[in-house]
Amino acid sequence: MIKEINYKKKFNIDNFPSVLVEFLITVLGFIPILITVGIVGIFLYETWAFFQVVSVGEFLGSREWTPNFSDPQFGIIVLLSGTFLVTIIALLVAIPVGILGAIYLSEFAPKNVRRFLKIAMESLGGIPGVVYGYFALLFLTPLLRNSLFPNMGGFNALSAGICVGILIIPIISSLTEDALSGISDDLRNSAYALGFTRFEMIYKVLLPLTYPAILSSFTLATSVALGETMVVAIASGQRPNLTLNPLQPIETITSFIIKVSLGSVQFDSILFKTIFTLGFILFLVTFTLNTISYWLQNKSEKQLFSFSTSVNKLAKKELINVNQETNVIPAFYSSGGNSYQPLLRESLSAPGLKAPINNVRLWCDRTFTILAFLGAIFGVVFIAILLWNLSQTGLEKINWAFLTSFASRRAEESGILSALVGSLWLFILTLVMVIPLGVGSAIYLEEYRKNKRIDNILEISIANLASIPSILYGLLGLQIFVRWMRPITGGPSILSGALVLTVMSLPTLIIASRSAIKSSSKRLKNGGYALGMSKQQVLRKLILPSALPGILTGVLLSQTRALAETAALIGVGVAASVRFLPPLSWQGLQSSYTTLPVQIFNWLQNPSAQVQQLAAAATIVLVVILIILNLFSVLIREYFNNLQRN
Repeated sequence: MIKEINYKKKFNIDNFPSVLVEFLITVLGFIPILITVGIVGIFLYETWAFFQVVSVGEFLGSREWTPNFSDPQFGIIVLLSGTFLVTIIALLVAIPVGILGAIYLSEFAPKNVRRFLKIAMESLGGIPGVVYGYFALLFLTPLLRNSLFPNMGGFNALSAGICVGILIIPIISSLTEDALSGISDDLRNSAYALGFTRFEMIYKVLLPLTYPAILSSFTLATSVALGETMVVAIASGQRPNLTLNPLQPIETITSFIIKVSLGSVQFDSILFKTIFTLGFILFLVTFTLNTISYWLQNKSEKQLFSFSTSVNKLAKKELINVNQETNVIPAFYSSGGNSYQPLLRESLSAPGLKAPINNVRLWCDRTFTILAFLGAIFGVVFIAILLWNLSQTGLEKINWAFLTSFASRRAEESGILSALVGSLWLFILTLVMVIPLGVGSAIYLEEYRKNKRIDNILEISIANLASIPSILYGLLGLQIFVRWMRPITGGPSILSGALVLTVMSLPTLIIASRSAIKSSSKRLKNGGYALGMSKQQVLRKLILPSALPGILTGVLLSQTRALAETAALIGVGVAASVRFLPPLSWQGLQSSYTTLPVQIFNWLQNPSAQVQQLAAAATIVLVVILIILNLFSVLIREYFNNLQRN
């Protein structure tokens, strides 16, 4: 084993640059902990101030939620009922579809079909919440009201819950499929050798083995559903209502925070303290769920690794024994192709064999196969319906005048120029700030970390920061960038928006960059050290070029999330619309702005059919931009992969 050279044994002028770089990288590595501490500290402070005004008894016992009335009531149970109602509906949608889709992709789908369906399924998680809100309000609610529930209101919990469920399907399907794929094929072969059908093999063997990973996907999906903001803000009505009837309008914790943020809440007012108290409760709940999910994932990986290792050893041992005794391959192993195909009824009915599988078991197997297929194609069907609906409503509105005009009170003259330019501003500024912070932090975590306890805290912090609701980042930005740093940022400005998006995108880039650096060959590092290269030379000349495709993919993924973000920007005071273009100067960075998702959200608040047609047209533009970015990400990754192979 070739070890790296330690340059820190004696500090001198020659190794000063190396020590300085390592110090800077170490500082970057601790940024996630600083963000977590900042969130906890600020939210805890404002929550303490809130309970100096409102008693805990009133907060937990009142059945009214009217904090902006002259006689305010603070009964959190009203918001909790709406939040949990939407979450339960979402899980009822996401769990069966996600599990069935994952099983089909892992156990049934051919390779090329699996790749196509998986991309479609995972794309559901990349669709912005404001687009789901548009779909729930203008397509799903009218469809349900005209076909199943004539008494359903225009705003309701059912449509919002269904769309939140569609949004979290990829979380369940991805984690479950990964766990299923990690199980040894010997277990499948053993089950088939005992006469199990494929359904029985999955039900009795695979699912019990992967239950920690499946539970982990449920807790993570629950966390995301609890914190989803834009879908419920658009489709559920934002009306505090203590009910469990999904056909009525409700208000959730996140939709209340958005409603108050739209009114430019006054600092230090009771409403200001209220939204931070709600944010703190949401943070505690999602932090707990994310930590449980993180623990379950680690447990599942260790359990599967240990079990697969034991099974492989036993299978090899038995196979060697059988070959030595009979010099033939056991009957339940096929001689080629897919070695774990089930024993079909046709093969079992061959002369000399008696089929052990009766018709009832075969029909159960076929029905399960059809259900799993329907779960797997859900992503394709939903995207097709969404694009069809958007094109029917807004395609005719898209023209040059629409792209180059400012927003206007007259719908026929309104356009998206300022929103497009605002999104471009944020995209560039976030890109400039997030790359050094995210890549530097990832380098520290993979190459320089030394204290195991601190490393565990860092990993948990990053996993939680990647999963907490974006509206919490908005509240964090409101306190730090808008309030405390107003002399620098100018308050609710482009710079404040870019800073909060940088903080929000950072965990995604850190995770992607860590994965890319980790996948770099260990032999590559040892080869560099064998040639006498320093650690930083190995990083600069070998590791980072090798990890570049993965890092670039992570950059584009984080930027796509930033470009589609709405809730965090509303939290830091983005304007509903502006009729100017910010200049390329420091004053431009401190000026007001709007973005494309925010423009769509504000248009959806207007009941006019003409304005909602504008929202559909702007949604098409947003979706096209996101698709181009995703395709660009794939092309870059393929280009660098081909370059490295050649």
